[in-house]
Amino acid sequence: MPHNSFARPEQLAMLSKALAELGGHFPPDSPEREALAAKIMALFESGAGTLKEIKKALSDRDAAP
Repeated sequence: MPHNSFARPEQLAMLSKALAELGGHFPPDSPEREALAAKIMALFESGAGTLKEIKKALSDRDAAP
């Protein structure tokens, strides 16, 4: 279900956790971390509502030719 560019507090916590887990190895102000954050938000806005769904979608994207 799309989220229409807003997140409830528990969703924001999940998005923060996703960025921390998936992008923790990037410096906070790096372009790579910013790009990952944008991908995570795009997935969230298109309906990925859990950390597991976001991780799977990113994994599927990386595996695509």
